[in-house]
Amino acid sequence: MDFGGMIETWSKVLIHPGEETFVEERTRPQATIGTALLWIVIAAVVTGILGWLQVRMVFSGNQFAAMIEQMDLPPEATAQMNAMIESGMLGTIAGGSGVASIIITPIFFLIGTGILQLIARMFGGSGEFGRFAYLLAAIQAPISILNAVLGFVPFVGGCVAFALWIYSVVLTFFAIKAEHGLSDGRAIGTLLVPLVLVFLLFACAIAGFAGMIMSLQQGT
Repeated sequence: MDFGGMIETWSKVLIHPGEETFVEERTRPQATIGTALLWIVIAAVVTGILGWLQVRMVFSGNQFAAMIEQMDLPPEATAQMNAMIESGMLGTIAGGSGVASIIITPIFFLIGTGILQLIARMFGGSGEFGRFAYLLAAIQAPISILNAVLGFVPFVGGCVAFALWIYSVVLTFFAIKAEHGLSDGRAIGTLLVPLVLVFLLFACAIAGFAGMIMSLQQGT
């Protein structure tokens, strides 16, 4: 594994955005599904470690214990929370979640890439799945690590993370154009279709939950 080349590619994609960058990257010999999955796994390992460190920082010391005291919880609940902190259970849970993410993240990456690949083909794209996955991994892997680092910065980190998400969407637009040879409008359509579907599913879930709450209130 050429870590120097990996960092160089990630830096180039993030610092020099544009269709030309992705056109150049897609012609590299390492532009394969194997490289894409390796990068995603590396990012999942790094973000898992950083997430575990964040949990250790939050739940260690007296700061979180003081927060529990301010919540005015019942004595039994307070005792249970303090016991979980002292036993290190929360850190263990965070570590387990990090290990699980190493398996889950590549699966969701492949699903997301496959959806975009299918939609791009529906719009007339002619890109190859492995190369497309490589280009998307060059975007998602470094940005996920940056988001994990920003998690150590309260308040500001969340705002910057949202800006990074917007930036990743823009980079994905260029990757779609470069690999699938689509026009601006069709590349935007490829991006918008899954976003609209996610929004509709989320809206339906909210509406269903609200309807369930209202029916329960009427029943009482």
